[in-house]
Amino acid sequence: MSTQAPASPPSAGGGLPPDGGVPLIYRRGFRRLVQQGIYVAVTALVAWYVYDSLNLREFGFGFLDDPAAFKVGNQWLTDVDGVTSSRIEMYLVGVWSTLRVVFVAILLSTLVGVIVGVSRLSSNWLVARLAMLYVEIFRNTPLLVQVVLVYAIFLVGAPIIQEVLNIGDFAFVSNRGVAIPWPVPDGGWWGAPDWFVGVWVALLIAFGAFAMSVRAKRQDRERETGQPQFANRWAFGIFAVAALVTFVALGLPVSIDRPFVEGTRYLEGMVIRPEFAALTIGLTLYTGAFNAEIVRGSIQALPRGQSEAANAIGLSGYQRLTLVILPQALRQMIPSITNQYLNVNKNSSLAYAVLYDDLFRVAGIIQNKAGHALEMFFVIIVTYMLISLVISIVMNFINSRVTRVGV
Repeated sequence: MSTQAPASPPSAGGGLPPDGGVPLIYRRGFRRLVQQGIYVAVTALVAWYVYDSLNLREFGFGFLDDPAAFKVGNQWLTDVDGVTSSRIEMYLVGVWSTLRVVFVAILLSTLVGVIVGVSRLSSNWLVARLAMLYVEIFRNTPLLVQVVLVYAIFLVGAPIIQEVLNIGDFAFVSNRGVAIPWPVPDGGWWGAPDWFVGVWVALLIAFGAFAMSVRAKRQDRERETGQPQFANRWAFGIFAVAALVTFVALGLPVSIDRPFVEGTRYLEGMVIRPEFAALTIGLTLYTGAFNAEIVRGSIQALPRGQSEAANAIGLSGYQRLTLVILPQALRQMIPSITNQYLNVNKNSSLAYAVLYDDLFRVAGIIQNKAGHALEMFFVIIVTYMLISLVISIVMNFINSRVTRVGV
């Protein structure tokens, strides 16, 4: 007499026939729909609880249109005041201040990271140990301490404005900052408006991007065919000549604004304030230490055969590094480096420690004057998320370009 095993329930995985005989609870699409419904319901309940308990019926951002009634520093390339400007305009000035710090710190920390990371692998004992000492010090101390320390050095170590250090009437150094010449639009020979110079710069950037694109395509074709390409060798030369010719044709619409000292302040030129310098240097040194370890690890992860092959064909140490090692290690660097760039954006909120008027500090001033703390923190969160999103998009684009060709 044969016995029949009891039928097992249908598998929860894939492969079930899409017929009406399968119970609804075992269908993957139904389960996903139920999960999404639960998520939406829980989110709605939490949002309603917050709305009801925090009395958010008066939640709004109309107060940002009121006059600011305060001033902020670091107004480079901006023209606002605390009387006629609104609070949202002052907040955007803070956003612009944050973007400047983040952009400069990202560039400098990348440069520091590459130099120190390669130095850690140097055959020179002293260079390798100094690089290791830098990494261990700045990676294992709090960023806030580093920023405040750099700020104190600027305030205490630099000469006072009355005893300013004059470098050939070209640059000035004091505890009020470093003043250097800066190009400004002046209309040229025929009085071109300032916005025209901006259009000219935008066109140069567009033509430069086009030249880089043409050069990249010609390089690919040159690698495929083995034939030298004219545009590959002369794209940037043609671009430079075109930029010079158009600059002269416009009547030299840019002049150099030289700084000078009047009383206890700088006039003209561009002034790098101690607050900006302290925050930027602190972020650069701190992030550069992490970037250095990423560079070192990525280089060490490469097969030794790559360096041996480069040695076999007679490449110098610099050529091995720039033509073989770094281009391949870049594939492994970018994801980790992207995380460090995002950390630069978030860590820039430490600007309050050195009284730098970034978006976080300006938002705090608005909150103290107008209240509406919840709205201001919402604006802060959204702003930092947008900046991080832009950084991620740019780095993902670079990563796609780097990894598009297999090695």
